[in-house]
Amino acid sequence: MRNIRGFTLIELLIAIAILGILAAIALSGSNNLAQNNRSEAFLLDLKRTISFARAKATTSDEIVIACPVNPSRLAARSNMSCENNWSNNNVIVFIDADNNGAFNNNDTLLRAIDMLPDGDKLTFSGSSSIRFDSSGRVTSTVGSFIYCPAGGDGKSKALKLALSGNAFYTGDVDQNCS
Repeated sequence: MRNIRGFTLIELLIAIAILGILAAIALSGSNNLAQNNRSEAFLLDLKRTISFARAKATTSDEIVIACPVNPSRLAARSNMSCENNWSNNNVIVFIDADNNGAFNNNDTLLRAIDMLPDGDKLTFSGSSSIRFDSSGRVTSTVGSFIYCPAGGDGKSKALKLALSGNAFYTGDVDQNCS
């Protein structure tokens, strides 16, 4: 008889089953990793936007406001009043030339960041808008941003806004976005 080297059908099926189990474990872990990366990336972008608004207020010696606005109004560039909902709106930064707290024709739009992905939530315990005076200090109510990824499997992440106008990424928190 000849000696044939190779795998039997049973050995091959067992190897495929083991690979399938390992792949399932790896993919389930990557979902949490993707949620964590998405949360962290958005909050770090928000932190950069807040730092930009603070810097612009100090360099231009003007009042600068960061707030959420309705996406359709942002696209039309009309009637962009600050909303209370940070989850379902774009966040804009503008110079408030007439100091009325709302974006209008006299104001300058400086930056806009995208909305959250569907299902993710963002809450802010402070005011509906963040107002920076010419020294870069926040003159509205400060608080913390809490980002909750969709599905709730990933941990919530937080960004704290100080009265000085600085934003501090605090990472994982046990709070939720209710």
